[in-house]
Amino acid sequence: MSEDAIECTVKSLQWIYAVVLALSIGEAFKEFMSNADHRNGKYVIQWDRLPPLLSLLLLVLPFYHGMARWLYDMYCTDQVHGAYGHWLLVDCVTFTVEAGLFFVLARSLDRSLWWRFNCTVAVLLAVDIVWGAFMWGCRSSSIDSWVIVNVCTVAILMAALFVFRKRKGETSLSILSLFLVVILVRTILDYWTGWDYYFPK
Repeated sequence: MSEDAIECTVKSLQWIYAVVLALSIGEAFKEFMSNADHRNGKYVIQWDRLPPLLSLLLLVLPFYHGMARWLYDMYCTDQVHGAYGHWLLVDCVTFTVEAGLFFVLARSLDRSLWWRFNCTVAVLLAVDIVWGAFMWGCRSSSIDSWVIVNVCTVAILMAALFVFRKRKGETSLSILSLFLVVILVRTILDYWTGWDYYFPK
């Protein structure tokens, strides 16, 4: 297959992922701007949903950026070989599942759904860990930092979820802020440890 055809296939996958993420972000902002008065069409900003909204955006940025870099390195450079289709299919399935989980996050911004939101974050990172570990072992060691950062983050998230397991029904702003800080630190570490991969010279 020609390089142009491969690049076209990869770009199609990128667009699918980008569209679903865009829909997720749009849905998240709809949740943030609630239509409180249906008759007058007035919208009210739900400030208590700001922490999970920021958490979502802090995850979308590195996930989309990382996906774009990975697809370019694996399929738009000299690393492409005859069996690339199987690898691309694995990537496609993984990124589609992750995009779907982002949509679940977008629909879970309500304070009462903080447990579901953060469990979904843990599942999202777990999916990325499984995919990343597989690719790390079989294709490229350049994403080792992704796996390590995600493993540490999931461990912290699970510990926090365990500690607060009896407070599922509560809507404490301090709990929401705690999980936001965890995700913020995760994104900072992600870019710090993988800077050369995200921004190659």
